[in-house]
Amino acid sequence: MKLYLAPVLLSALVVVSPLDAVAQDEGAARRHVKQGLKLAAAGDTLLAFEQFEKALEIAPDLAEAYYHMGRLYTRRATAVETDFSDRVKAENALLEALRIRPSDPRYLLELAQLRVKQHMKVDAGRLFNRALSQARKQGDPQVLADVHFNLGYIKELEYEVLRDRHLPPILMGPPDTRVGASVDPRRSRYVNQYLDMSADVDDSGRLPKEEMIEHYRAALRYDPSHVAASVRLMGQLLDEYRMGEFMALARRLTTANPERPVPYLYLGLGLHVVGREDEAWEAFEEGLKRLPEDERLAVENLAEVMRRREAEEYLSLTPEEREVFEQRYWQLSDPLYLTDANERRIEHLARVAYADLRYAEPEHDKRGWETDRGIIFLRYGPPQEIATFAAQTSNYGNPYSVGRRSIIWSYGSDGPVFVFRQMPGYRGARFADDYEFIAADVRYIQPAKYDNIPSIPELLELPIQVARFRGAEPDEIAVEIHAALPLVEMSRDLDLESGEFQTGLFVLNSDGEKVIERVLEETLTYAESGDINEYRSWRVVLPPSGMMVAAVETRDQVSWRAAASREAFAPARFPADSLAVSDILVADFIRPLAEDPEGRFDYDIAPNAALEFQSGDPVHIYYEVYGLEPDPEGYASYEVSLQVRVKKIHRSGGLATVLGSLADAWGFTIVGDDRVELQFSREVKLDDRDRVTEYLSLDPQEVPPGEYEIRLRLWDRLGEEMARSSRVFHIVREN
Repeated sequence: MKLYLAPVLLSALVVVSPLDAVAQDEGAARRHVKQGLKLAAAGDTLLAFEQFEKALEIAPDLAEAYYHMGRLYTRRATAVETDFSDRVKAENALLEALRIRPSDPRYLLELAQLRVKQHMKVDAGRLFNRALSQARKQGDPQVLADVHFNLGYIKELEYEVLRDRHLPPILMGPPDTRVGASVDPRRSRYVNQYLDMSADVDDSGRLPKEEMIEHYRAALRYDPSHVAASVRLMGQLLDEYRMGEFMALARRLTTANPERPVPYLYLGLGLHVVGREDEAWEAFEEGLKRLPEDERLAVENLAEVMRRREAEEYLSLTPEEREVFEQRYWQLSDPLYLTDANERRIEHLARVAYADLRYAEPEHDKRGWETDRGIIFLRYGPPQEIATFAAQTSNYGNPYSVGRRSIIWSYGSDGPVFVFRQMPGYRGARFADDYEFIAADVRYIQPAKYDNIPSIPELLELPIQVARFRGAEPDEIAVEIHAALPLVEMSRDLDLESGEFQTGLFVLNSDGEKVIERVLEETLTYAESGDINEYRSWRVVLPPSGMMVAAVETRDQVSWRAAASREAFAPARFPADSLAVSDILVADFIRPLAEDPEGRFDYDIAPNAALEFQSGDPVHIYYEVYGLEPDPEGYASYEVSLQVRVKKIHRSGGLATVLGSLADAWGFTIVGDDRVELQFSREVKLDDRDRVTEYLSLDPQEVPPGEYEIRLRLWDRLGEEMARSSRVFHIVREN
């Protein structure tokens, strides 16, 4: 038996060994593919390619090895026209994979994505549709989701070319070639005129937009956690203010990806848009702490919203100094201290999130806030008007404009305009021609603007007057803050009889810390208000210190309209042993309450918070003098020079005529080309007084509307010292 068994066993080995060898080779090849995928996930691309090559040396017809190699080349490839090497390698590998397995939807999908990077959108569309057909046959939901997402992305690129489409005016060239590179008002006027004369194309891009949105929604039906489809759809929903669906997607993303920062930033953006600022801030905080450190520092960087020289100083700070500066910056720029949220900082972070959502260029490894459009959006927010014009066929002297479409952002007739160029089929857009330099010039004039905060639909001016006096002790400064609430403007177009108001005074030090906070809640009747007839006054006592800020605010908690004012002041000490004069308090009415008034509370004063007087109304002023030198009998003697300087007049007729009117009306003397002066002397028995009070009335009579400055100089004859004070006021026309 042994003699016959050996040939049989040998024959069996001859038949079975090639199959086993092939299986062993394929297993070894797949192990190399698996190792290559691990290396690629770790970021070691070169070693990953080596593993895929080894797999193909062992198993030349292993489609998976070609697929993953092509996929990795596709991910590494950019969309830049001149950067084609990786795209060619990716194409060769994917075509080999499809030669071996021509109906695999994953391979078709990957090649279609490569065609998008190659800007072959027609071929990409055909491949995506083939992949969709094969994926439906196999019923793979993940592949179906990816295919629908990519079909939506192709439609989005098509829609981007058509959205905001305008037809250029007849016989007018490109809007950015008429004026030199400078912040010249003629340039803005020209571009805005160009927009006014151009015709917008109704429903331009409507069909691809509808198809795009349907594909994104289909992707999410197959894979509700599909991040890319969620993000692209959210950008469209936000532009249409479909906030219910936007918020649902944002919350789903944060739930499905609790450690990723971007979903929290987009959630904060949505909450901010609907005015839920406290929740928005919580979402932004969650996003910021999850960002990689380099991206978090980039997001928090204030340089792009500062003038260039200030930005250079800011960037020269140490990380610790910069953190302190940022905290102080945001605290001092908070538009409403009445609310817990810092609306301006939240608006800034919302702009960061929106720029990333709409203008990111992953093919160039650029986050949205780093792009040209993103930077402008960070500084000035959404433009009032966006218009796009088809790609140019003539260069008008600029060869870089051919084949590129123009995108115009206008910030209104008084605001800047910016023009960008974009290659059709590309997401990115660059400043057109010299607009990069124009943006730098505009930045110097207006580094940033935050007037579009959703939770503050209107922030009105609130007139205030701040006046400093000596307190009860020489080391105390009594600061009076007088405000006029603009109720008429706050009630405009509102069908309300009254408002639920919060009114507050806040005093902040130079570090942005609140040292005083006084808030009052009250119901005010709109119908009973005059032009500005609700006055609020505060008197606070402070120690001597550096620069401080007085903030007065009022807010209707129903309409969300608000009014606010900020004024910097220095509570400088009025020394007891040298001459000093308080601030000049300008008032509508002053009446002494005592025969020989000794201090501020011996007067009935109605301060004029707006520092505005109608022509013909008297201007009353009050001030205090400290540190006068007495003679042996306790008398002080001093001379007063009171000048009124005409800073600006709002009528023709010549300054000499105005000065003559002032001199006649007030009994002053003309002492210069732009001022009149009143001089008088005083002797006062000081006794135990630490101050002397003065008040007087100026009757404007026929004085024309304009801006005027009171300049007070006081000379102490005995102490031989001079002290000064000044105050600007306005004469306005009668209503």
